[in-house]
Amino acid sequence: MSRTPSADLAPLIKLLQAGVPPERAAAETSRVLAIWTAELKDHDEQMQERLSGLAEQIAMGIEEMHEGIAEASDKGKPTLRRILATHEAVLAEVKKAQGAG
Repeated sequence: MSRTPSADLAPLIKLLQAGVPPERAAAETSRVLAIWTAELKDHDEQMQERLSGLAEQIAMGIEEMHEGIAEASDKGKPTLRRILATHEAVLAEVKKAQGAG
C-alpha cells in the first residue's frame, strides 16, 4: 500500500496543533521531507509540487496566526509566540528543501 502525502504529514500536523517547540516540529518536517525525497528521487517535479503545496499551507497558517495575534488583547502571550515560531520553523525547513531540489 502506497503512502500518501496526507498520511506522511499527519504526525506533523498533530505536533503543530499541540504547539510543540520549533526544533521538534522542524525535526519532524525533516523526517517527512526525507521520506518524500527517497520516494520521489527520480520525480523532481512531483517533489517540488509537494513542497510548494506544503509551503503554501504553512504560510497561510502563519499569516492567519499573525492576524490573530495582532487582534488579540493578549498578543504578547508566550504561547502564541511559540506556536508561531513553530510554524515558521516548519516553513523554513520546507523552503530549505525547495532550494535543495
